[in-house]
Amino acid sequence: MNLLNTRSQYGAVSWTLHWIIVLALVAQWLLSEADEDSVPVPGSQLNALTLHQSIGLAVLLLAIVRLAWRFFNPKPAWPADMKSYEVTVARSVHFAFYFLLFAIPLTGWALSSVEDEPLRFFNWFDVPRVALSNEDTLEEIHEILFNILVALAVLHVFGATKHWFVSRRARSSPRTVS
Repeated sequence: MNLLNTRSQYGAVSWTLHWIIVLALVAQWLLSEADEDSVPVPGSQLNALTLHQSIGLAVLLLAIVRLAWRFFNPKPAWPADMKSYEVTVARSVHFAFYFLLFAIPLTGWALSSVEDEPLRFFNWFDVPRVALSNEDTLEEIHEILFNILVALAVLHVFGATKHWFVSRRARSSPRTVS
């Protein structure tokens, strides 16, 4: 696999960034479901909330890297067999993913700020506070944005699965000439 994207496929850097972010988002959901008063990870002061906040900030940083990478290393062309409405939906979902990869961590950062608790990045350093709204509003926005992300992820997986199985099978079947 090439490091860079080609006209027909994503490269190793794009692929790695994609899957690290996916795994981080799964971890975020699991950590958000864990009790905020959970005991620290053995040998450290990291509890579920601190890990959730730190991974959220890491996702924000990875989203910046991913967007910069996409700007300097354009994505492959859409498959020729995709219908125009499929391309439109895919573009819209990708745009929404990028928006959410910034909006969810930023609302979480703001939420941590208004809760008047320290926000530490993996207990390495304190992150400055930002205040945009009140706690209840920010918590609701943060959760709604994550639920939208999950719904879009389901749509993305459905589209990728359709492309992988249905479109691939159609391309590999013999065509009859009339």
